[in-house]
Amino acid sequence: MSKSKAKKMTKPPRERYTLTNTVANTFLLVAFTVFPLFVNLSFSGRFPFFFEDGYVAIRHQKYYFFLVITAIALIAEIMLLVTRTSAQNKERDPNRAALLQTLSFTDWAVLAFVLCCAISTLFSPYFETAFFGESADGGSHGRNNGLFLMLAYAAVYFLLTRCFRFKEYVFTALAVVSGVIYLLAVLNGFYIDPLHMFDQFVNNENIYMNFMTTIGNKNMFSSFICVTLPVIASMFLFTDALWRKAVYLASAALGAMAAVVCDSDSVVLGLGAFALVFLAVYSRRPERLKKFLLALTVMLLSVKLLGLFAQPGGENYKELSALPSKIMFSPLTFAAVGVLAVLTAVCYLIDFKKPGLTLPRAVPFVLGGIFTLCVMTGIGIFIYFSAVDTQSDLGEAERLLRYGDAWGTHRGFMWNKGLEAFGKFNFFQKLFGTGPETFYYAFRPYFSELFERFGDSSTDAAHNEYINYLVNTGILGLISYLAFTGGALVRAFKAAKSNPAALVFAAPVVAYLAQAVVNIALPIATPLFIIFVSLCEAAARQEKEREAA
Repeated sequence: MSKSKAKKMTKPPRERYTLTNTVANTFLLVAFTVFPLFVNLSFSGRFPFFFEDGYVAIRHQKYYFFLVITAIALIAEIMLLVTRTSAQNKERDPNRAALLQTLSFTDWAVLAFVLCCAISTLFSPYFETAFFGESADGGSHGRNNGLFLMLAYAAVYFLLTRCFRFKEYVFTALAVVSGVIYLLAVLNGFYIDPLHMFDQFVNNENIYMNFMTTIGNKNMFSSFICVTLPVIASMFLFTDALWRKAVYLASAALGAMAAVVCDSDSVVLGLGAFALVFLAVYSRRPERLKKFLLALTVMLLSVKLLGLFAQPGGENYKELSALPSKIMFSPLTFAAVGVLAVLTAVCYLIDFKKPGLTLPRAVPFVLGGIFTLCVMTGIGIFIYFSAVDTQSDLGEAERLLRYGDAWGTHRGFMWNKGLEAFGKFNFFQKLFGTGPETFYYAFRPYFSELFERFGDSSTDAAHNEYINYLVNTGILGLISYLAFTGGALVRAFKAAKSNPAALVFAAPVVAYLAQAVVNIALPIATPLFIIFVSLCEAAARQEKEREAA
């Protein structure tokens, strides 16, 4: 295959572009640019804004902004549909048939998930919290992930799966804005505060050390990185324009630095899953693999570059203790950069000698087998030190290799007691939970023990999204959620054979689902995740339409 033909295959399918597609892409453009930057715009005399209540306020601001732009986009699409006659639609809008197409597996899963959330809410003893995701009694007993937000997610899903058409400027804008946010995080790590965000937090060390950029604390920011960075790195593979390649690569380098700055182990889990899965996915095509390896090389090299300025133990940089900082300061990282650089050069040489070469199908299976073996070995070591050898001194590695109540900043305690609380539910609650975002009430019997052992007076999340869904929406809610997200992901990988844009959409879904094991769903990064799940399904639907045509 010639290089020109190979290049053409990397382009997403172009179809007739209508006004409904314009509305969907405008919604995406706002969600990718204004939404991550939006915070309280109240004037305080300092440039350019300030935060009112720290974590709580920024969550509310993102939540309401997302609801507003979703409502506007939905109303606009409905008006476009109802104001056209059937004849006009048939003549001018070739996508009308797609709007009425038979529901897919993922569509049914979305409807099942919303139905489970609705039943859970209707029968919840905490109806207000279950519906809005937060109580109105002055206490913050939720994170706004109530039925109302789930309905908004479903609306976004159906809007994008029926109306989206690929336009690269949307994703270039995402890379630019995300790059700005990444850079701001790096500056914040050096105590440089160009937006004067931290002025009101100087007397609160916890917020002062953990709050960053316009996203929130480190856990919120790590989720944001896991959603945006895989998209940006993937777009570097598929774009044709040289200037876009430079934009994506520069943004990815800043994103790798930001992954260190956020100081959260969850970001390693998410980005590690993305790197391993897509290394196998791209392994058959040297043309793509060389770019993927180049992106990984630049990202890892940028991490080491940051380490030169942020010396360990120095006072010029915020204290870092999570796994990303260990990677940054480890001398083995230079060896990893060298290996990646050599592999990248080899792939470029192979592609130069034999452009368009496709390696045997056995290659990704072998790599997948190796990765699976490594993961299983890691799980085996974890189980051994957690259940068999519970006495050996593991040093700093104990916080990762030995599970217990104190594991993961006492996530182990919240997981264990969360599952214990679920075990005490009646049959109906086991099926449908106690209501969306009602984990606080289910976990309340364990608050005193939580305080006595770890100093926290309460919690409203399990710090594991899957346990959270299990407790809040029950077995049926969790199953339908996994069917929704997993179904869209599988369909995207199938569609990627002829629509490579599907891989761009699948990348953040893989990363987010991995980091969700130790993180919290919030209306800050999670809306972006839902958007990419929707785009996975949109790519699959468009591929079906193309085949049918």
